[in-house]
Amino acid sequence: MNTEQAKDLLKTLVAFHTENGNEKVVADYIHGIFEQAGIRSKVLPLEDDPTRANLVAEVGSGEPVVAVCGHMDTVSAQQDGWETDPFTVTEKGDLIYGRGVTDMKAGTAALVIAMLHLKEHESQIHGTVRFLCTAGEEVGMPGAQALEEQGYMKGVEALLVGEPSGYAIVYATKGEYDITVNMKGKAAHSSMPQLGINAVENLIEFLDVLSERIKKESEGKNNPDLGGTVYNIDVFHGGRQVNAIPESASAEINIRIVPEFDNATIRGIFDEEVKKFNETHKAEVSYSIGMDIVAQVGPKDAKLAKIAQSVGEKHLAAQGKEPTIPMLALSGATDGSKLLINSPSDTAYVVFGPGNKTMHCVNESLPKGMYEDFIAMYQEILDQYMGITE
Repeated sequence: MNTEQAKDLLKTLVAFHTENGNEKVVADYIHGIFEQAGIRSKVLPLEDDPTRANLVAEVGSGEPVVAVCGHMDTVSAQQDGWETDPFTVTEKGDLIYGRGVTDMKAGTAALVIAMLHLKEHESQIHGTVRFLCTAGEEVGMPGAQALEEQGYMKGVEALLVGEPSGYAIVYATKGEYDITVNMKGKAAHSSMPQLGINAVENLIEFLDVLSERIKKESEGKNNPDLGGTVYNIDVFHGGRQVNAIPESASAEINIRIVPEFDNATIRGIFDEEVKKFNETHKAEVSYSIGMDIVAQVGPKDAKLAKIAQSVGEKHLAAQGKEPTIPMLALSGATDGSKLLINSPSDTAYVVFGPGNKTMHCVNESLPKGMYEDFIAMYQEILDQYMGITE
């Protein structure tokens, strides 16, 4: 695929409105490209919504199996604040603008092009490259979870995720809980508080106990790569008016999780504290979990990571830039958090893709040269890993 065709592919992907859904149109489009090229692929609709789907494609056969992953959804475009049409790729100077150019339709497009390249050299491939194109990464990761449950990570020894790392490699990501705590009290006039049960006061008391316990028990349980647990109460709602005892209140908590103080441990603390509170108070507390992501730490010295770093540094040097591709551990999560949940601990995990800090922002942008770089780098990385020699 030449440069103009690569630009056209990105333009087409951006033009699809996949704001937190509607991924099947993209999956069908990519399936058509692969079908024309003779690449084995299938569209897998999500069970609860026919407009949402994953796509799986393979080139090669046998072992080793390397998976490459990109997602098709984006966050909301927030069109009012844009200087250009967010669903039309617009070039201005060295930048291209459009919703998803950074997160992560450029990365997905570059992986599609890599699969087409691999098909042209299929007879030389030693093993299988499996493309996992997912729905719903931005909210809940149902696509990645479905692919893992359907067995598409079985036998995979290395996972490359094309999320926007820029010229850096991420090999470890924290887990995450988004938890909503609800307190049920009893309404009364504020002049007679003894007739009611103040949900706000009870929720504050519960959160104080919960926060203190989590911070105390997580202390010192740090991961050498990811650091420690991060716990924040970010949203609080309670009361309707100043002269009424509030009958309900809620809070939303975000927790960034490390393997040493994991999801199950945190959930156990919540269960214990809820039980204790409800046994000793007239108010009733409950909680629900929204985002539930497990931390993932890949081996820093994995073959895939080393090849990606070497290829990246070569490209930077050729452009006269500082030839350094750092290896990082970050708080953010990717589809890898769901895909790797049952994989062996030595499975390589490499996040490496085109993008910058404009992800999720109005006027999201990407340097044109970075998109072109990653098209070339993905091909070189996979060629080296799969033993292809030109």
